[in-house]
Amino acid sequence: MPSFWTINDEPSGELLYNSAWGAPARPDAAETAGPVKLPKLSQWAEEQFNFKPTTIQKRVLDTGTKRLILCCNRQWGKSTVIALKALHHAIQHPNSSIVVISRTERQGGLLIQKAIDFATLTGRPPKRVRGYEHSLQLPNGARIYAIAHSTQSGPGRTADVLIFDEAAIVHDTVFSLALPFVARTGGAVWLLSTPRGQTGFFYNLWHDKDPQWTRVLSTVDDCPDIPKEFIELHRKGAPQLFRQEFYCEFTPAPGRLISRERLQQMYDPSLNSRMLPPLK
Repeated sequence: MPSFWTINDEPSGELLYNSAWGAPARPDAAETAGPVKLPKLSQWAEEQFNFKPTTIQKRVLDTGTKRLILCCNRQWGKSTVIALKALHHAIQHPNSSIVVISRTERQGGLLIQKAIDFATLTGRPPKRVRGYEHSLQLPNGARIYAIAHSTQSGPGRTADVLIFDEAAIVHDTVFSLALPFVARTGGAVWLLSTPRGQTGFFYNLWHDKDPQWTRVLSTVDDCPDIPKEFIELHRKGAPQLFRQEFYCEFTPAPGRLISRERLQQMYDPSLNSRMLPPLK
């Protein structure tokens, strides 16, 4: 199948339309009148953009869970996969709102830009949401936009999908204030990140036993496109960071004498029920 998009050589990694394959497809004429039914996401991504997902990427694309935690290595393609997932949802849900939060608004903007590039390839004009620099508004009224990583960005918003990009470095207070965006809508919450230490909501929710969350782990072993030479270079140069960045281990912060896992192994919950002898 011919490729309808290429990766820009500039640092942004922007998706560019390949004009050799003719004009972009026009959006469904019924889109402005009501919901549009698209094929299964992984099928749609391959048919529309010649994007061939790996087995794990396909699982992330096609899962319908409302609570998703994606823990994956650097250069896995999480921004591309989640951008496709967000756009697919927006096209099928008129007037829906998808909010992206990252440690910096620019970081969230990179994910938004991928969604814009994909939308443009389907013939949908790249219109911004009024008041938001990093945003996309579709002809059906659906909006995808990034907001600042700030405690002042929370009050008064609602969302149908709430995305935390690089969630491991988003502050807990921002997560706590943003989570109510989906309280009334019953919306989805997607967390995607590479691990960063042994604290924070991303670490806590990943290790929690709550069954409402779908947890997806993928390491560098699942990425055949990353050369072995690079893997060995990083492994030898910074072994602890390598385990975190490419094998998704929640390693303790530098200088810490004992890991959180070791402390948990030493903890005996039965001690709480033992009565101490009275003081004399």
